[in-house]
Amino acid sequence: MSTSSPSCEEKLTAGINDLPNELLEYIISLLPPYQDLENCMVVCKRWYKNVQSVIRHRKIEFHRAISNFNIQWENNYENPKQQIITKRYSHSACSHENAMYVFGGCTCTSTTFNDLWKLDLSTRQWQRLLTMGSYPSPKACASLVYYNHTLILFGGWTHPSPYPLHQAWRTFNELHLYDISANRWNCITSPTTAPPSMAGHAATVHGDSMVVFGGLHGHNGGSNDIWCLNLLTYTWAKKETVGDKPHPRYGHSQIPLDDFHLLILGGWGGPPNVVMNDIWLLTMNGRHWTWTPITVENQQWAASHLWCHPACKVEDYVVVFSRNPVSTPPPLAYSRWTSNSQIGINQSRRINANEPRDHYLIRPDDGAGPSVDRDVNVNGRRGNLVARYIGDPANIRSESLRHSYNSLNYLNHMSAFRAEKPQISRHREKQLDALKRMEMKLKTIRPEQAKKIFRPVAPKMAMFVLDISKILSPDHKVTWLPIKSVAYGSPESTILYTLVKGNGELILFGGIKRDAGAITNQSGQTLDMADTVSNSLYFISAPQSTI
Repeated sequence: MSTSSPSCEEKLTAGINDLPNELLEYIISLLPPYQDLENCMVVCKRWYKNVQSVIRHRKIEFHRAISNFNIQWENNYENPKQQIITKRYSHSACSHENAMYVFGGCTCTSTTFNDLWKLDLSTRQWQRLLTMGSYPSPKACASLVYYNHTLILFGGWTHPSPYPLHQAWRTFNELHLYDISANRWNCITSPTTAPPSMAGHAATVHGDSMVVFGGLHGHNGGSNDIWCLNLLTYTWAKKETVGDKPHPRYGHSQIPLDDFHLLILGGWGGPPNVVMNDIWLLTMNGRHWTWTPITVENQQWAASHLWCHPACKVEDYVVVFSRNPVSTPPPLAYSRWTSNSQIGINQSRRINANEPRDHYLIRPDDGAGPSVDRDVNVNGRRGNLVARYIGDPANIRSESLRHSYNSLNYLNHMSAFRAEKPQISRHREKQLDALKRMEMKLKTIRPEQAKKIFRPVAPKMAMFVLDISKILSPDHKVTWLPIKSVAYGSPESTILYTLVKGNGELILFGGIKRDAGAITNQSGQTLDMADTVSNSLYFISAPQSTI
């Protein structure tokens, strides 16, 4: 009995449709969750069901990743062959289907844009839209929302022009509509009373209405008024509320829950003018709407700032990205547009008892984190610089070898300010000799060895998660989740960026990414802000699963 092997044609008859559903779904899950998935849905009925399963699992995995703080950061690096969006902050952004749209914002010189950019979320490529119609004024801190194939742009702020001199900044109450299909701007003039000019407000769409709360109303300060725009007739109406209401504010986050409820988080306002961390629920039923203050649990796990750090809703959670609580707190310039002077918040952090003592190479005597002393030659007039080397060299936590070299050189230079007795000087010489030997040893370390010796520096941006699953219960309670872990790959501490929800991911773009020390030196002189404003693009998603 003879047997024959299968021919080549018989070997090649198997195709992708012969794979089990588990493998086919895994292959489909590797595609970007936008246009490519939509194209797969029209192949056949089986692929349609598989794509639906992939979308459902991606949604569940992202929700689980948020609750477990198990996320990954993906930085979309610039491609010189593609269009690159200009660096900016305080811009406006929203997403729709396979695209994210960005309008306006401020430059590093505080001038404003009126350009419109489109990010293709499938290809991660930028495109500047050459639009037609009535262009909006150049401005920042405006609201941008999507409704029925239209982008709705309202309000905003602009920096005064240098010529003529002594001009004041101004705000707008312009209402512009961008027709996505026609690629055209239209300016809408309301036949009824329009709201005052404002900036730093927040807007969300509920049914056929756009609800606007708060904002900086010109030079009159913050507001706690509610304005409602009918998106069918484009008429404005000021809504009255009963009972208590939030303090006037701007720079807050507004989270839509459903057609009849929204949340307000944080902001800046008063009186007195302070950074706020309160949360309010607005119920939009009947003629008079109602504000309800929300009980916040686990306040110790709240984001360090709910102003200039936008929040975004992911199912039953509200996500905020702010400074990592275990990293050195930079004094960020939290506002550059409310007045001619910066509004800054200087913070100091005591060292956590659970934090490794080798976090700093040189630690101030009071046990606090590194601070800037602006006194000239303070060590020469008030005392001696004491170098405190902690731990074994192999356990030093450092950003780079250069940081270690600079620290060692710093000790060598600053030792000149120390006047000591001869026996102490001999002890100092021994210490310096030991430091020099360590410096020589560090210079001979190969890169692969350095990765093992030096532990990575903690990420500078952390995720904070607010559980709002019980917000509509009789208790009206929300809870900040304890931080379980902080993912690496996050950007530098950033403010005035935008955070937009995509399909199974969050998109963070732009902002001011460096601390105030990069803007103002120790002498108080203003420095170039060109490298502090960012056009970095980050995607936050769940880690890719494997089979």
